[in-house]
Amino acid sequence: MKAYMWLLCLASMLFAGNAHITLSDEEQRYILSHRDIKVCTNPSLMPFEVLTPEGNHEGIGADLLSLVAGRVGLNVKIIQTYTWEDSLEKAKDAQCDIVSLISQTPELDTWLLFSDPILVDKNVLITTDTHSFIGDLKSIPSGTLALPRGSPLFAKIEKEFPHVTLFTVASESDALVLVANKQVDMTIKPFALVAYQIKQQGFFNLKIGGHVEGIDTIFRIGITGNNTILRDILNKGIQSVSLREKEMIVNRYIPSIVQQPLRKEVWYFFGTIGLIVSMILLWNYMLRKEVKKAIAQNVENQKLMMQQSKKAELGEMIGNISHQWREPLSSLSGVNLMLIGLMEHDKEIQKEFLYTQLKKVEQTLDFMSQTMQNFLEFYKPSTLLQHFNVYESIEQTLSLIETHLLEGNITVNIQGDETKVLYGIKNEYMQIWLNILNNAIHAFKRSSVDDRQIRVMILDEEVRICDNARGRIDDKELNKGVGLPMCRRILEKYRQKLLFQNTPNGVCIQIVLSNA
Repeated sequence: MKAYMWLLCLASMLFAGNAHITLSDEEQRYILSHRDIKVCTNPSLMPFEVLTPEGNHEGIGADLLSLVAGRVGLNVKIIQTYTWEDSLEKAKDAQCDIVSLISQTPELDTWLLFSDPILVDKNVLITTDTHSFIGDLKSIPSGTLALPRGSPLFAKIEKEFPHVTLFTVASESDALVLVANKQVDMTIKPFALVAYQIKQQGFFNLKIGGHVEGIDTIFRIGITGNNTILRDILNKGIQSVSLREKEMIVNRYIPSIVQQPLRKEVWYFFGTIGLIVSMILLWNYMLRKEVKKAIAQNVENQKLMMQQSKKAELGEMIGNISHQWREPLSSLSGVNLMLIGLMEHDKEIQKEFLYTQLKKVEQTLDFMSQTMQNFLEFYKPSTLLQHFNVYESIEQTLSLIETHLLEGNITVNIQGDETKVLYGIKNEYMQIWLNILNNAIHAFKRSSVDDRQIRVMILDEEVRICDNARGRIDDKELNKGVGLPMCRRILEKYRQKLLFQNTPNGVCIQIVLSNA
């Protein structure tokens, strides 16, 4: 492990110290009045840091930050974000006090203060296993290199290695994919990140093809709002963390590297073990390919089943369009016949009268166009993950079944948070609302209730849809047919739940939003 920590923490040795910290009177008063600090993170940069679906902050940087904050008496409060860009936007808007693990750049210097280095990792060149050893970028006449968007290495590589052509990608993983597929020659990554990603993502055709002198990844804590006193407090916490403590934290996420020289007979032993391990890895690689293939087929089957569910309702939906267009078409026909009658009898048509009729035609056509647009959007297959408004998606779903609601004399009341936002595929959630609402409509067809109501409540951690049709459902119905089982599968994908409750008035369906 010492050999790896020499690469990882060489520059940070200067900041190793002891746990005794002396704070000034001003710093102590600041901590007493600002005990909790809000932290924005990079939610997907393992092994350095990650936000789990449960909202836990994990990784090397997370453990280091927790240690530093504890040393100076601060409590860490993680702000939920979904992308690195989202974290930076929240930091700019002062929604967080610090950014946990960030590399200093001239652009970031314009709005962030930076602590002393909390972690330093050597950068290495990653190539395919068939690529010749590069050693150093200065030793090659030309080449192509992929870097994630916003990488602090861009400016330095462009300046010092102009013979290397740079390509921008969305993420660190995308850069590895381009190298693995031989679309670019190489990428640059911190050693710890490489060791973790190659192991986790199965890039077994990649290797460390060299190093870049003088270009290390230096992680610091970014402080918002020009808060110099918080920066000074954190620096004292960072300086109190010893090299041994950093080594123990890194050891939790990165395997140790053996440094001691081995005797000759031991090499034979490890050679035999290596051959066995290679065979196991080859078998594991082949098995993983088959598992990925089966998973992909299962996902495709679920998509197909969802589309088949929509097609099963296609006839009913076309009937809805026909019903919703019947009155507007009659209105257009009436305006047309009236104008034709006036013209045939040489009657004078007043300008104001004509304008009123034409505005009526325009409004009617807008209504028909919007109706068709809602249906087209619902039936269009989508894989786009996005933030969307829950209230608007329910309103859009109601427009698809408006005819059935009117025919059944059913009133829908939506209450709660009209600004509530979810992250996922909007069409899938519309499918959930539609299935639940259709079940309620069918329950009213078997009910003698006069005042027919469906109540939709949008709460912070759940969406609840209740009817007063005085019907009942049981667990068996949640496993029959296509509708409700599909709703459950969709919600499980987002780690959410579908529950139900039979009440004296009817049925309440509860959608528990675990990522709310």
